[in-house]
Formats: sequence, structure tokens, C-alpha cells
Amino acid sequence: MDGGESGISGLSRRRAAAAMWFLVAMSGPICDLAWAGQEASPEGADQAQTGSVSPQPSPSDEPRHAQHERDLTHFHKDRAHYQEGTTDTHAFNWPDGSIRVLKKTDLHLDKVLGVPEWLHIGLHQRTRYETLDQPFQKGQVSGEHLVALQTLPSLGIRRDAFRFFAEMIDARVYGSSDRFVTTNSFVDKTDILQLYGGLGTQNFLETNLHAEATFGRQTFDFGSRRLIGRNQFRNTVNAFDGLHVSLGDDRNWQVRAFVVAPVQRLTAKPDTEARTLFWGAFLGQRGLKWAHTDLYLYFLEDEVKPGAVPGLQRSLLTPGFRLFKEPATGEVDYEVETVWQVGRAALVQGGPQLQKFAYFQHVQMGYTFDLPWKPQLLIRYDYASGNHDPNGNKDGRFDTLYGPTNFELNPTGAFEVFARSNISSPAWRLAVDPSRMVRVTFQHRVFWLAQSQDQWINTGLQDPTGRAGNFLGHFFEARGRWLLSSNFSLEPGWCYLAKGSFISNLLAAGAPGTPNDKNANYVYVQGVLNF
Repeated sequence: MDGGESGISGLSRRRAAAAMWFLVAMSGPICDLAWAGQEASPEGADQAQTGSVSPQPSPSDEPRHAQHERDLTHFHKDRAHYQEGTTDTHAFNWPDGSIRVLKKTDLHLDKVLGVPEWLHIGLHQRTRYETLDQPFQKGQVSGEHLVALQTLPSLGIRRDAFRFFAEMIDARVYGSSDRFVTTNSFVDKTDILQLYGGLGTQNFLETNLHAEATFGRQTFDFGSRRLIGRNQFRNTVNAFDGLHVSLGDDRNWQVRAFVVAPVQRLTAKPDTEARTLFWGAFLGQRGLKWAHTDLYLYFLEDEVKPGAVPGLQRSLLTPGFRLFKEPATGEVDYEVETVWQVGRAALVQGGPQLQKFAYFQHVQMGYTFDLPWKPQLLIRYDYASGNHDPNGNKDGRFDTLYGPTNFELNPTGAFEVFARSNISSPAWRLAVDPSRMVRVTFQHRVFWLAQSQDQWINTGLQDPTGRAGNFLGHFFEARGRWLLSSNFSLEPGWCYLAKGSFISNLLAAGAPGTPNDKNANYVYVQGVLNF
């Protein structure tokens, strides 16, 4: 955006119009043929009532180490599909991002109220205690402790071609300092999280392809979830207002496209649309067992409010490609994802727009042993570029858009110490299943700044001279989840940050606001109720 221009630029309006026309062109035939498709495909009608895009797997068929949105979720628009619309099953999320599908009990609201198969009524409640013994952010002088509450009541309808879903959120925090009480990462009081309607068919144009168009406020999971994902650990959840369409055969390939405005989370008032345009397309392929692929292209453009201080003024084009193989007992699995980012953005709120060129690379390889507890060992590496020259006219800092980090880097609560930006981090992770209802994971990561002159994102710490070096420290993590029943799960976790020389060198240089260099312990325990 040129200086002084308010509102979305003419170029942005043309992009938005082109994107909307593209989606309308896709969704029009879906709406016209949805009812006929349902009548022509009784099997499709049965699947539509389950609330999922692909047939529900039984618990005994579920892979033990399904990762991210793999296998079970396949191409689901988001995980709410598993939780919203099936009479017989519901889902728990594992700490590593995979899910476990369980049979519903007589205590679930669908069963208690005796609702018809096409109607879903649900309630999710999570209570988490967190404690941190040492500071890690600029200006932070002590640890923290808090209780975070998240309540999600929901109602879903999937009858024939018609889809409707409503989900409320009430997210609050108690016992903490003001910096958590007032942040929209923890607090979103009595608000609408999702409210959308749509049409779908299992037999689009008599091709046996599944097609769906939904409009309204929605949450999304795309691919690995590193750029777009529903937050599973954070107390508040990203949502988007707009249109989403999909077409595919679910088991082998799917095309998805969207035009949305990200929702601006307000702590005590109803959320509103952010003045940001976000749109893109995604192609997933799962036909080859040894080589699943995702190909995607996302556009994001911030609008400057008239009379307001400009934000980051992002105008970003983000293409990416992912190649991976599912974990399987006695086999090697792998994943490679490469993401590139070009455009313009400011490094700080209200700063000048700079030319952006940034990138993110992820590689990992794993093996699942044919032993009791099915141990899976992963070796992985993440690199997210940083800004080389803080005084230059270019921006090399990678923007992870709307991707969560909990499943891969660190919990996103009071100890959200690392972000997918300006990092170089090798890691290993071990996951074991002592029983079908218990999963335990161990992870060790080493973190460096990708660029020593750029900021340690999420902490506010920076040495523009680069003399403090780039070694951030060692990060150790242990998590477990125990499904005590189909209605209740318990999850404890412990993280330990052995702070590196970067903080020690900042302290020695007398950098203002630098926290102490004592190693930090973070512990949490959470219970999750699903009805």
C-alpha cells in the first residue's frame, strides 16, 4: 500500500473480486446439484449424516501414530467435522496433533437427549493449570501461574445436502498477571467461534466425487497445519468469515479454495472481521502410499483503517509444497515441506513497508518399531528465515500466517517461547503408546536464531548488532494423555528450557528488559470433558 491510502487498495479489490468469482463458479454447480446428488447416492446420504467427509473409521482400525491431519482426518475441512455431526463417534486430540476416534457413551448429549441422527448437540470443556518458574520475555521479572478455562458448546445439522454448524466459545483465565488477563490469546468471553451453513453432495455431477460449499464463520485445518490450523492447545481459537469450497474423492485427492476475512479476537466484546483479506487454493493427493503430496498457494493483504496507526501492512504471497509418507509399523516414514514468501510487510507495528523474501523448510524421518508400545522415533529439522539487516530495506522474517505450533515446537500457553520464525532447530522425538488409551511423547530440541541480528520472536529480545550470538538453548519436553473414558481425558506436561548464551550475553551487555538467565521449568495439567 502506498503511503496515505486507506482501505484495501484497488489491486486488492481486484484480487478479492477474482477470488470470489472463482469460488462462486466452483460453488454454484455444487449448490445446484447437491440435492440431486444426495438422492442419486444413498451411500453418500448415509455418510453425510456422520458429519465427516470420509467414512468414519472404527477405533480398532485407527493407526496408532497418525500425525497432524493424516489418515483419520484425510481431507476434512476441519476437526470440528469429527466432533460435530456423528451420532456414534467423537474425537480426542493427541498432544502431537493426531486424533483418536472413540465410540460415544450414553453420557453424550446426543444420546442423553435422544436427538435424531442428523442433529448433533455437544459440549467441550477444558480446565488447565499452568505454572512457570522463571521469566523468558523482555520486561518479564518473574514466573507465572494461571488457570485457563475453555468451554465450547456446539450444535450441528447434516441432513441430506444441508449443513449447518454453530459453536460458541467462552475462554477465560484466572490467577495470572494482567498480561494474560488482557490478551486475546487467553481470553475470549462468550463469543461465536463458528456459525456457518452450506450444501454438499457425495456424487457431484454423477462422478462419485464429494463436493461441499460452506459460508459463514469457520475454523480450518489445511495440510500439516503449519500455516492454517485450528488451535488445539491455546485458550482461544483462530476463525475466519467467508466462503470455503472443496471437491475430491476424499481418499485420493481433493481441491479446496477459500476467500475469508480472519476474525479479530476481542477479549470482552463480540469478535469482528479483521481488515484483512485472506484467500487461497490447496491441492492434496493421497493416492500413492509412499508419496502423499500437498500443493498450495495463499494470498494475504492487510487493510489500513482510516485514521488508525498502520499495523504490519502485510501483502504476502505464500506458495508451498509438502511430500510425506504415513507412519506404519516396521516402516520408515518421512516428511518434507518447503514454503516461500514474497511481497511487502513492516517489521514492527506502524513501521515502513519493506520488500519481503522469506522461507520455511521442514524435514523429518521416522521409524515405528514392531515392539510393545509401538515406539516411534522421529528426527526432524526446522528452519524459518529471519531478517538479516534490521536497518535495511528488506524483510526476511518468515510469517507463519495462522499456523499453530503446539504439536511441533512448544505449548502455546504461558510458555509460548518459540515461534515458526527466525529459528534453526534440529530435534528428536519419541512417542509410545503404553495402551490404546495412553500416549506419551518426549522431545528434545536445540534452538538457534536463524539471523543473530533479528528478534527472538515471542520474547521481544533482540541484539541489532548480533554480538550476543544466536544460541537460544536446549528445550526438553515430556507430555502424556490418558483417555480415562470416552468423556474425559487427562493430560500432564513438563517443559524445561536450558537458556543459551544469547540471554547471558544480553545481560552482560546491560540490554534493558532482559530476563534472568536461569533455566526455566513449565508444568501444566489439564482435564478435558466431552459430552
